[in-house]
Amino acid sequence: MAKNKAVSGAIPPAKRARKGAVSGPEMVPVPEIPVHGDPPAWAETRPELCDALPWFRSVQGGAYHNSQLCWGFLVDQDCGDRSHIDDEVVITRIGGGCAKDEGGNLVQIRDQDGEGAAFRALLNSRDGEHPVGLIIGDRNTVLGKKLPHRYNVMAYFRITDIWYEKVGQKKGAKVRFEKLDLGEKSWWAAKDSGAPAPLEERDFDTKPESHQCPSCAIASPRIYNEGWTCLQPSCKNFWRINGTDAPKNLSYHPHFLNYRTSPKSYIRPQYSLVPNLLETLSDEDTDIAYTRMAWKGIVCPQCHKCISRRFWRGWKCSDDITSNTANGTGTCSFEKMLTMHTASLRSVTSDFELGVEGRRAFVFSPKYMTPAFEDLGSYQKYTYQIPGVGSVTHFVATKSVNSRLNGPNDLFKQLQALDIPLRRYPLQQSVVAGTLTSHFAVNYGMPYKYVVSVDSKGFDEAPREIMRALGRLTWATEHAINAAGDTFLPPNELLMLGYFEDMAIGYHDDGESSLGPTISTLSLGASAKMYIRMKDKYYNGCSASKKLLAHDPVLENCAKYDERRELKQQLENGVITNAVYNERRQKLLEGIKRKEAAPLIYMPINHGDLVVMHGANLQKYYEHSVIPDGRLRFALTSRYIMPELVEPKDHPKGHFTLAPDEIYDGE
Repeated sequence: MAKNKAVSGAIPPAKRARKGAVSGPEMVPVPEIPVHGDPPAWAETRPELCDALPWFRSVQGGAYHNSQLCWGFLVDQDCGDRSHIDDEVVITRIGGGCAKDEGGNLVQIRDQDGEGAAFRALLNSRDGEHPVGLIIGDRNTVLGKKLPHRYNVMAYFRITDIWYEKVGQKKGAKVRFEKLDLGEKSWWAAKDSGAPAPLEERDFDTKPESHQCPSCAIASPRIYNEGWTCLQPSCKNFWRINGTDAPKNLSYHPHFLNYRTSPKSYIRPQYSLVPNLLETLSDEDTDIAYTRMAWKGIVCPQCHKCISRRFWRGWKCSDDITSNTANGTGTCSFEKMLTMHTASLRSVTSDFELGVEGRRAFVFSPKYMTPAFEDLGSYQKYTYQIPGVGSVTHFVATKSVNSRLNGPNDLFKQLQALDIPLRRYPLQQSVVAGTLTSHFAVNYGMPYKYVVSVDSKGFDEAPREIMRALGRLTWATEHAINAAGDTFLPPNELLMLGYFEDMAIGYHDDGESSLGPTISTLSLGASAKMYIRMKDKYYNGCSASKKLLAHDPVLENCAKYDERRELKQQLENGVITNAVYNERRQKLLEGIKRKEAAPLIYMPINHGDLVVMHGANLQKYYEHSVIPDGRLRFALTSRYIMPELVEPKDHPKGHFTLAPDEIYDGE
């Protein structure tokens, strides 16, 4: 390619941990060479990146694929040997068949066979000439320049080549991306570098030489300086040059690096590289406020940062919890709040008459526990007793309960009209840093951390609608506890959660040390499915790392229940020692194929229903999940927080006295 500036073919590999390891570029210091410009969009966390870009929804993997096509690809610290990035070409490994060793290096542990969904999607995008958006992380050292942000959107690329290499003794795959717009200088080019050659002066004819393999009769391009090799992994000539095994340190041939495919007018991306969601949302639209699309992320029009929707009413580029400084230079002032039109109860529930007057029809599957039934008149009461653990009481509301003045129907409408500071918070423990809750929350009364730290407001700041909900929760709590014959402790905390379409809360427990043994919830709006199951370690009798439980409660329906119960009885009766007990438990567990417990309880929760979970062991041994079915749902949950485990300065937050119209009597 005489008209193109030469590109060095030798790419020095990063420090190797051991044979077969994909290089760990994090071991190489990142150069301080500045880049030419700024990325069109950027993010500091993966969740924000994935929230804002429809072409990259992969929170963990490097490739985002959907509908059998690859839409986006991230190049970060683990690119593999012979990775290459210049102003227009990116060469990197295709993920799959790798695991991290003790040094944190990715090691190819099994051959790639081209059968993975991501691999097939890359092939389909190559064959269909489907553009792929690329993102580069600042832990990437192959580029050799200082990147401005943690994750930086590069541009749209086309896939030109996919081939196999030998990584140690295994077969791994590589992909070559070529920038789609060759006429514009890349922002990641070196500062003060020259502009790219005009398209009319480019050489689009010169290609890498290709040879037909004498063994498999399939042609492969010459990729390496050191010579031609067959790239078919099933061929005996694979990874052999001139009849001998290819050397360890191969370099790319300049023709392979420098060739360019001619532009084609029909190759255009389906999505904008930087989408403008706000342009599609209008305050006049009354039907989109609570849809899934309305709680996705946006790209800030001022600083170009990807922003997740953390606030009930809209987006803020900077706030008091999430750090949003742009390259350490300050915070961005952009915010966009939407007009939240009130959703009618009719629009979120499928009940023909917005409730039922008689007993709601349930079919109790033999897969789940069957509850005891009691008719309370206004409510149909179902109680699930878990022996030695606790109880779950489901108060199923009737239409007459819901339609009373200031009842659930009114509360659903009133809560929407209030300026309640609902927001999403970062999870304290998550696989991916920056992951937000899939619901909006606000806390009143005593502080309660649950899975995130939520700033608590005193009950003296709570609107009357919140206090009316607290009155209903207090009644349900007292009724369930009295039925269990236990001491009633009135709730002194209320957590309000708001769910938009497709939001849900996965399996979790409410077992914080400061909590009392009772948790009560009022559901408003869309229906939901609630599941309760045994926690994994108690079901299997050991931790995920196969470490035996110090105390195994041997709960009914756990894995190997009969055998584990017999062993424990032998220990308690003095028949065997603790050492023998542990030895036999370990041997027993070796024969268990580890799996998650099936749900023990399933409850369809509808508008106006109340659920009370009672018993400290219930939260210790079991966990629950809630999956809403509609577009908008509120869950108001009350608890008793033990004052002695809360800072004295926060005690006044939990003090309250219900007004006469806030007290509920169950009618």
